[in-house]
Amino acid sequence: NGWLDRMLSTPLDEYLGLTRVSNVPAVNVSETDKEYIVAVAAPGMDRKDFQVETDEDMLTISAEKEKEEKEEREGRYNRREYNYSSWSRSFSLPEDCNAEKIDAEYKSGELRITIPKTAIKKPKNVHTIPVV
Repeated sequence: NGWLDRMLSTPLDEYLGLTRVSNVPAVNVSETDKEYIVAVAAPGMDRKDFQVETDEDMLTISAEKEKEEKEEREGRYNRREYNYSSWSRSFSLPEDCNAEKIDAEYKSGELRITIPKTAIKKPKNVHTIPVV
């Protein structure tokens, strides 16, 4: 599973010289015989907050959520502020995936991205016959 090891051990921001931001959600990656599954823990978001894109051999997941912060004083609001929470994660796609059929679903605080594998032709069974 070289692809999974590389994907999990070396985030793209490390190549770009960026430091990790603490509000970047945790990601779990799993693999079955038919697909790769990227699960992002992102509670409190809405479907419309996410953007999932592929660009050649890269998968980029980003989100932006407008949050309303309220400060309470003597039982009343005396100030209301808006700020934005945003993050982005990028991963190299494996060679054996079908990028055109990637599916994304947000449910119960988890963004689940399913990356189907392509049918890879197995090499023909080649036998070497010794010359005597």
